[in-house]
Amino acid sequence: MSIFNLPDLGEGLPDAEISEWYVKEGDVVKTDQPLVAMETAKAVVDVPAPQDGKIIKLYGVAGDIIITGSPLIEFESAELKSVHKEKDKGTVVGNIQESGITIEEQFKVGSQVQQTSTRPKASPAVRALAKQMNIDLHRVAASGPQGVITKNDIHQHTSATETPTDYEAIKGVRRTMARSMSQSHAEVVSVTIYDDADIHAWAEGEDITVRLIQAIADACQQEPALNVWFDAKNNARQCHEHLNLGLAIDTGDGLFVPVIHKADQLSHNELRQEINTLKAAVQSREIAPEKLTRATFTLSNFGKFAGRYA
Repeated sequence: MSIFNLPDLGEGLPDAEISEWYVKEGDVVKTDQPLVAMETAKAVVDVPAPQDGKIIKLYGVAGDIIITGSPLIEFESAELKSVHKEKDKGTVVGNIQESGITIEEQFKVGSQVQQTSTRPKASPAVRALAKQMNIDLHRVAASGPQGVITKNDIHQHTSATETPTDYEAIKGVRRTMARSMSQSHAEVVSVTIYDDADIHAWAEGEDITVRLIQAIADACQQEPALNVWFDAKNNARQCHEHLNLGLAIDTGDGLFVPVIHKADQLSHNELRQEINTLKAAVQSREIAPEKLTRATFTLSNFGKFAGRYA
């Protein structure tokens, strides 16, 4: 038997939500066959099979959240194949594990070696995951042989303790929204400035969104500090030569922020064409993951709701 762990579906994403299984237990699959649709970073990504084999267990159902690196599928076949990431095809890289080293503390009393009973049994990878997620292994129920805690046990513990009684778990796009907004609020000082702009000289039917993007691009050239990434952990910033503009698009499922890469280099017509393309891709939920990353500036629009300022 071999276990296929959930790969990192983005730039260090901690987890993903099962959107739809394409297979069931007992199915025989071929390498690169789509297995499951996973929703993460506001995109739905198909995860391909890393090998030929028969599926004997699926870890989770639609709506479940799987931690990156935790078990996703168990195969009957023990034949492992190397999986490579092909960026041009948008395939997903993962890893398959057959077994792990379990750390169990020992100490000597005289000439005898005794085992401690106070430290939970877990592999180094599981301990690292628990530390990253600030989870006490003493509180996690073990399902592995001889009481060994697995990564799936960490996932099950998180799912069981995540949502209080009488609360509805936030999933999908809104879960990503909540995480991003909380991180932004915690790491970036909030400053708000309002002003009015006289646009009476604009031609009738002027493309306001495109004009705003062009104004942002010009502003970032005048003041490069507007177009940066902030690293809160290292208290550092990275300035960018080009404007990668995140354009907030609202849907019934929540807010998507596709990215117009190198927006400062696009013409008026090219910007409008890219906006229309991104809107269509978001509405159909077929937007490519790379179109949702590496934004350096975000443009949002509250005007569709109401209010003079927001």
